Amino acid sequence: MKCSNCGSSSIETDISKGTVYCISCGTVHEENSVVSSLNFTETSNGSSVLTGQIIKITENYTKVGTSFISTNNTYVQNTIRSICVSLGLSDDHVSSSFRWYKLSLQHNLTKGRSLLYTLSAVIYITCRQEKTPHLLIDFSVLLRIDVFKIGRTFLKITNLLNIKVPLIDPSLYLPRFVNKLKMSEKVLCLANRIVSRMKRDWIVVGRRPNNLCGASLVVAGRILDEVRGISEVARIVHVSVVTIKKRLKEMAATASANLSINEFCNLWLEKEEDPPVNKEEKIDLTINTPEELSEEKEYKLRKFEDFAEKIKPIENKENINLRKEKNSMESYNGYLEENKENINLRKEKNSME
Repeated sequence: MKCSNCGSSSIETDISKGTVYCISCGTVHEENSVVSSLNFTETSNGSSVLTGQIIKITENYTKVGTSFISTNNTYVQNTIRSICVSLGLSDDHVSSSFRWYKLSLQHNLTKGRSLLYTLSAVIYITCRQEKTPHLLIDFSVLLRIDVFKIGRTFLKITNLLNIKVPLIDPSLYLPRFVNKLKMSEKVLCLANRIVSRMKRDWIVVGRRPNNLCGASLVVAGRILDEVRGISEVARIVHVSVVTIKKRLKEMAATASANLSINEFCNLWLEKEEDPPVNKEEKIDLTINTPEELSEEKEYKLRKFEDFAEKIKPIENKENINLRKEKNSMESYNGYLEENKENINLRKEKNSME
């Protein structure tokens, strides 16, 4: 931790007073800090006394000394700090994330949600704005919570607060994955070039950055004889093997795939490929010729006729049953009408007598 005033790293913490200050310039960075650990000091009599004061997190404000502190905000800030420290983020990310949390709190965006989901979302907003190589799956693995709920919370906060989050650049995550896979700098440079080519060929749009990084690292490793298995790369970048194979198939359908290794490293094609979705539509149109379409229609018609023949006996049985029920109902209605007429005749006869 460095001092925000003088830049010195000589920061000292006074546990008894709950303050964090700089020794060089005297700037107080934290005051009345709330910690979860219990510390005891020994008095002159030899007895142990609890250092500080026990406060309840459920209360909004607690008196510490002569001032009142907000326990909820302190607890939230400490939780954000612990998450950021686990992810290797600085104090600037902590303060920025806490500001986003307070803004979402003012707009009632935290109601009905777990605190960890909201904090993960606001920290991820800061990571996207500061362009740090962190993914939603990192928060899910660290806090053991659902990654899709984090994503939904992130989208709701950004939409309602109108936060403009920059698009993800896959090249930001390459150094992190290269370090985990223990690959060289040459692989990193070549993977960056492959990702740039994928951007040119419209493969990046609508894809998650980790599966693009995985595909580029597989290709770069095979070119430079630093082979890593697809399953190993998929485990590091947190995607499935099928997804990486699909990205490799899309790369193989471009004009860059027909170049040699030297040509790919030294030449840059100005031609842009169509998006993979458009290519699939064109392939479907070329495959389905008029003759094949007519054959397909005839096949579907035959299948429908066979199905209709199988249904006919069932329909006949149902029609017979319906007719029987209809006849029985008609006979029952006729019986009721006869009884009504007989009753009316008896009443008239009795009245005449």
